[in-house]
Amino acid sequence: MIFLFKTSNKYFYLLGAGGSCFLSFVFLYFLKKSYNNKNNKSVESDNNNNSINNINNSNSSDSNNNNKNNNNKNNIEKLKEEKIKIKKEMSQQLIEIRKKINDYSKLKYPTKQGILFKKSRYLKEWRNRFFVVEEDILYYFDVEKGGGNKPIGTPLGIFNLLNCSFTLITNEKRSPLVFKIQEENGANKDYKNCLISCESAEEFNQWFQLLPQIKQTMDRKKHLVTKLQALSRKKLQQKKYKQLKESALIIQRFYHLHEGERKLARFIYNVIKVQSYARCFIDRMRFKRIKEQIGIIQSHFQVIKAKNRLEKEFMRRRIAQELLSTEKSYVYNLKLIIDIFIRPLINFNSIEQRVLSVSEISGVFGNWERLYKINSDLLILIQSKLDSWSIDQTIGDLFIENTDSLFEYTPYVTNYDHSRKLLDKLTASNTNFRNFLDAAQRDKRSKYLDISSFLIQPIQRLPRYELLLRDLLKSTSTQHKDHKYLSKGIVKIKEITMYVNDQQKERENLSQVIQIQKELIMDNIKLSFSSATRLIREGEIKVSKKKSWNYMYLFNSQLVIIQKKDDKKLVKEVIQLEQLGIRDDNNSNNTITNDSGTDLISTSSNNLLLLSSPDLSSSGGVSNNAINTSSQALPIGTIGNKFKLIISSKTEISLYFDTPEEKNNWFADIAITLNRLETQKKNFEKSINLQTIN
Repeated sequence: MIFLFKTSNKYFYLLGAGGSCFLSFVFLYFLKKSYNNKNNKSVESDNNNNSINNINNSNSSDSNNNNKNNNNKNNIEKLKEEKIKIKKEMSQQLIEIRKKINDYSKLKYPTKQGILFKKSRYLKEWRNRFFVVEEDILYYFDVEKGGGNKPIGTPLGIFNLLNCSFTLITNEKRSPLVFKIQEENGANKDYKNCLISCESAEEFNQWFQLLPQIKQTMDRKKHLVTKLQALSRKKLQQKKYKQLKESALIIQRFYHLHEGERKLARFIYNVIKVQSYARCFIDRMRFKRIKEQIGIIQSHFQVIKAKNRLEKEFMRRRIAQELLSTEKSYVYNLKLIIDIFIRPLINFNSIEQRVLSVSEISGVFGNWERLYKINSDLLILIQSKLDSWSIDQTIGDLFIENTDSLFEYTPYVTNYDHSRKLLDKLTASNTNFRNFLDAAQRDKRSKYLDISSFLIQPIQRLPRYELLLRDLLKSTSTQHKDHKYLSKGIVKIKEITMYVNDQQKERENLSQVIQIQKELIMDNIKLSFSSATRLIREGEIKVSKKKSWNYMYLFNSQLVIIQKKDDKKLVKEVIQLEQLGIRDDNNSNNTITNDSGTDLISTSSNNLLLLSSPDLSSSGGVSNNAINTSSQALPIGTIGNKFKLIISSKTEISLYFDTPEEKNNWFADIAITLNRLETQKKNFEKSINLQTIN
C-alpha cells in the first residue's frame, strides 16, 4: 500500500506495512550477496600478496642498511628547516605586531610596566629594557639613551605567557634577583628564552609572582571556555535529538492520516483549478473596465486641452480688444485736444483775438497733430485685424511692419518738460489763456479733466504698448504663428522706447550744458559750446599744487577749468580734447573697464597714455610715454593722486585730486572720451572716402 500525506503544502507518498516488509527482505538479500562477492575477492588478493612479499623480502635486507644512513641525513635537514621556519615565524609575528603597535601609546590597558635588565642567550650583556604586560603578552621596548625611562620605537620582541615557564637563576652575577623566561612552541621546546633581573627585591617579587599568575588565570579562562563549548555542543545535540524525535512523531501521525490527506489533496487540487478559472474571468473583466476608464480619461484630457486652448484664445481676444479699446480712447483724446485746445487757439489768432502766439502753441503742444495722424492709421490697422478675428489671426506682425512712425514721438517726449514749464508760466501770467483753460475744462467732452492729464498720455503710450504685447504673448501658445511675431514686436517697441528715452536724456544733458554756459564768466578766453553738447563729469581739482581748489568740467569735446569766487565761476583754462593727451607717471599694471566689461586702459612697461595733438607728434620733444590714442591703450595710476594733461610739447598741466579713486575715475572718463573722439574721426574719414569713390 502506498499512502499520501501533506506537510506545509508538500505531498509525500509512504509505503504501507506489507509493502515495507517486502522491500526490507529484498534489501537484505542483495546485501548478503554483495558481501560474499567481496570476501572471495579478498581471499584471492591475499594469496597474490603473500607470493609477492616472499620475493621482496630477499631484496629488502640489502637496502635496509642504506636507508638508515639516508634517514639520519634527512632528520638533520628537517631540523635545520624547522629552525629556519621558526625564525621566519618569529620575524613575521614581530612585523605584524609592529604594524599594529608602532608606539608604546598604542597599548591602552597595560597590567604592569617598568624598566628591567634583560640578557639574551645570544648577546651576553645586561641591557635596560622597558617591559609591558597586556593581557597574556609580554612586550619589551628600547629605552632612551642617557638614562631615560621612556620607551621608544616599536617592540623589540614579545613573549606569549601561555607558552612560557619561569625559573630562578642562582649562578649569575646579579643573583638572586634573576629569573629565566623560556617560551615553548610545540615540538621546539626551547623556542626562545632570556634572563631578566630587577634592581630591588620588591620589584623582583612582583614581576616573578605576576607573570605565572597571568599564565594560570589565562589557562583557567581557556579551560572554562572549553567546558562551555562542550556544554553548548551537548545542548545542541540534545536539541537535534528532540527535533528528530518530534519529526518522527509527526511522520507517524501523517502516516495514520494518509487516506484523509489524499482526499483533501484531491479536493484542494479541484479548488485551485476553480480558483484559477475564476481569476482568469475576473482579470478579463478588470481589463475591460480599465480599458473603458482609460478611454474616459483620455477623452477628459482632450476636453481639458481644448478648454485650455479656448481659455487662452478667449484671453488673447480679450487682450486684443483691450488694445483696440485703449487705442480708440487714446486717439479720441488726441482729437479732443485738437478740437478743444489747438484749433480754437489758432482761430483766435486769425480773428485778432489772440490768446497765445503760434510759437507758444507749438511750444505747449509740440507735434500733437502728427501723433494723432500716426495713431489714427495704427487704429485702423488694429480694427481691421479684430474685424477679421479667428483662431489663427496674428497681431504681432502689425507692430513689426507699421511702427517705424512711432519714432516721431521723440520730439514730443524730449520737449515735454519744456512744455510743462511753459504751460505753468503762461497760466500764471496770461489771464486770457487761464480763462480759456477753465472754459475748456468745463466742456463735457473733456470729462472735466485739466490739460496736463491729456498732455502726459503720449509719454505713457509707448510703455503701454509693450505691456499689452507681453500679456498677449503669455496667452499665445508657442505653436501659434503669432508667437514669434509678438516676440519681435515687443523687441521693436522696446527699441523705440529706449531710443526716445535716450533722446530725452540727451536733451536734458544739453539743457544742463546751456545752463553751465550761462553761469560761466569768461575773461579774454574764447569759449565755444557749439561742439560741447554733453556733460560727462564735473568736480573739484587742484592745478600744479596750488593751495586753492579749482573746479573742472569734462564735456564731450572740451575740458574747462574754472575758479569759484563769491558765487561766480571764472574760466581759467579751456582745452580742446582734439589737442590733448594725458599721462600717469605712477607705475601700475591695473586695468580700468567700463560697465560692459571691455578694456579701456591697459598699461605697458612704459606706463603710456594718449596724445592726438599734431604738433606734439611732429616736434619730437615729448618722451616715449606719450602715445597717440588711435594706436595704443591707456594706463591708469594707483599710487598717488595726480596725472598730467599734455597740451603741447612744452605745455603740461598737473592735476591733483583728493583720493586715488577720484583720480582714477577722472583718468578713465577722459581716456574714454578721447577714444570716442578718435573713432568718430575715423568713421567720418571713412564716409568721406566712400563718397569720393562713389
